[in-house]
Amino acid sequence: METLVAYTFAHDSAARAAAGRDRVEAYYGARPEVNPSDERPNVDPLFELRLPDGCVWTNRPVAALLFAGVPAVASSRGWTFAAGCGWFMADSTPYDGVLAVSGTARIVADGHRQQLEPANLIEQALSWHRYAEGLASSNWLFGTPPDGFMATEPIGEVAHGYFYPRDVEQLDALPLPDKLRAFSNHLQTRLIPAAGPTQAARAAVAARIDHVLQEAVDNGIEDATMLDYFNAVEPLRRGAAPFDTVRRNLASAADRDLIEPLLADVEGFGDLSTLWAASVAGASSASGEATLRQALWRATFDQHLAEVNK
Repeated sequence: METLVAYTFAHDSAARAAAGRDRVEAYYGARPEVNPSDERPNVDPLFELRLPDGCVWTNRPVAALLFAGVPAVASSRGWTFAAGCGWFMADSTPYDGVLAVSGTARIVADGHRQQLEPANLIEQALSWHRYAEGLASSNWLFGTPPDGFMATEPIGEVAHGYFYPRDVEQLDALPLPDKLRAFSNHLQTRLIPAAGPTQAARAAVAARIDHVLQEAVDNGIEDATMLDYFNAVEPLRRGAAPFDTVRRNLASAADRDLIEPLLADVEGFGDLSTLWAASVAGASSASGEATLRQALWRATFDQHLAEVNK
């Protein structure tokens, strides 16, 4: 995937752009296409980094930070959403200050994977972060990451019908306040795992769900079509339904002794010791394993940040 950059700087524009172009080229190994413009590029996905005296738009989130000369820092907001439901909701991204300003989508994976030989999952997760710049789903963990950087956009089709409850017709007949509450409860149950995320992460996802559903009502949608609206505003990104099932224990990894301490204190997650013990015993649930994968995904992202910032 070619790296595209558009920018507007109020001061020292040419010099800053030249330095930014060099940083991006040094990281990706290829010269980016740079356009001095105050208009957003017509690409999808698109990422925006707002500065005190300007703005940078790119099709790669790391490129925005490198071009602007801004250190890469994990976004507490983005990773709180990811801890709660498995992806970056609203306009959040893995990186502080970088916003997603165009729609992306992901399809529902079928959850069937072949059993693999034990892998060093910390390095594998870091390789995925390096390849997809934090935007890959944690369900890709057991797959082999390609070399280099992602060549195509991490987007796919919307997962039609994924959000619908079985009794949607009965719920649709409820009065509007009850219907909103029922649809919100359904989405929270569907998206947030029972164990793992902190209360703050759960609350953040719940608040986002309520906001989008109310936004649908404000736009005149008062029936079950509000679930389609939610699906359009918060589409599932390619590679996974939230906390999809992958029949593989994290504790079976060759580097499990290194993984365990990483899971001791992960932003957005509570005590994971019970889930880890179940994984070690080979008795964990699919949702428990998915939560552990997402926690490892966040923990290894800090190592990716160190690479970007060096």
